[in-house]
Amino acid sequence: MLWTVILVLGPILYLLYRHYVNVIKHWKLLGVPGPEPTLVWGNLKSLLNVDYPPPFQLRDWTRKYGKTYGIYEGSRRVLVTSDPDLLQDVFLKKFDHFHGRKMGSLAGNVDKEPNVNVFAARGLRWKRIRTIANPTFSVSNLKKMLPTVQDSVTILVNLLDKHAEDEKAFNIHLYFQELTIDVIARVALGHDESLQGNNPYIELCKALFNRPLRNPFEVGSSLFPEVQPWIRKAATATAKLRGMPFPILFEKLTAVVNERRNNREKYKGRSDFIELFLDAEAEEDWVKEGHHLDHAGDYDKSALKVSKKLTSNEIVAQCFVFLLAGFDTTANSLAYVSYLLATNPDVQAKLYAEIDDICTDEQITYEQITQMKYLDAVMKEGLRLYPLGAFANSRICMKPCTLGNIPIEEGTFVQADVWTIHYDKELWGADADQFRPERWEGEEKRHQMAWLS
Repeated sequence: MLWTVILVLGPILYLLYRHYVNVIKHWKLLGVPGPEPTLVWGNLKSLLNVDYPPPFQLRDWTRKYGKTYGIYEGSRRVLVTSDPDLLQDVFLKKFDHFHGRKMGSLAGNVDKEPNVNVFAARGLRWKRIRTIANPTFSVSNLKKMLPTVQDSVTILVNLLDKHAEDEKAFNIHLYFQELTIDVIARVALGHDESLQGNNPYIELCKALFNRPLRNPFEVGSSLFPEVQPWIRKAATATAKLRGMPFPILFEKLTAVVNERRNNREKYKGRSDFIELFLDAEAEEDWVKEGHHLDHAGDYDKSALKVSKKLTSNEIVAQCFVFLLAGFDTTANSLAYVSYLLATNPDVQAKLYAEIDDICTDEQITYEQITQMKYLDAVMKEGLRLYPLGAFANSRICMKPCTLGNIPIEEGTFVQADVWTIHYDKELWGADADQFRPERWEGEEKRHQMAWLS
């Protein structure tokens, strides 16, 4: 019996061993430096350290191995670079080779998945969804949203005034989270009034961003991509049992979209995201025939026209990504900038003077906001020192090409080391470590890829 097991398992284990040995030879064979990988794990363990954020680990490796090096997230090959010229190739010059984003290992096939948002979509599917979503951010629509935003901000200021009277320290980040989710719910999801302090989405969004890095399903998909579809099915089937926020949030958003679809007349005149997307909802036959997936993963610059239609699943997915993309990033940026202003009173005084000079009435107009150049500089400088979503600045190679003198195979990921770039003294000067908004005021020219927030 023992010899039978050995004879059966022996060759399988040997083939697996050879497979992973070949996987972790990839960068070495190309002459690309990088941290020594381990069998099966690659460099993934270092990126899953709960006490040391992954962007800091990339920064440390850059200091040791140079601007461009290779790592392995399990079996996933990743080229990490802080070379702005290479990044210009990835994000701009060779966009048709890198139009797909580097998604999590559990993402599945984004070209075939029904619930795909504008962030995850690629090729002509991305172009179709992006074309429909773009009008949301027109000047006209932003002006319509401004009174709602101002109302939410006024409510926040009143809440903060109560703390000011107590003269005790408090965590302002929690209030910015309430503000951002409130604004998103009102301008994107059509909530009629502010729900600050009692928003049904707030705890779900917090739980989503606070989920553990060492998720066994995510890790398993990175280590064993060959069985990823089965791991993904298991993760989806057990999500609710594990208390994961994804399915609950999707259910809530689906209910909101269905309610709006069934009561279009009631919401006539609204200009929020859901109305925009429902206006583009496709007929059932169009969806059944699979037109939304035609050439989904292909990108052709000559394909100037795309169908301006969305499936029901895609509508919910867009609401989902707007909710998440705006929540954590906006709250964090406001919190960081508040900290920087508190620790730099000279900048705070200069900014206050600009606001006081331009905003002479109680109500602030869109035109006045566009005049506040120093405010714009303060926000950009805050995002330079504390870049958000650094790992989102990444791509997957969709067809073979070269970056510099490095051949990049299809399926290889390219990751920007944003923290290194934002503190690079060659790009930002000797005072790159300092908070100096004035660097944004002049006509000083810097590399197009020097700022990736």
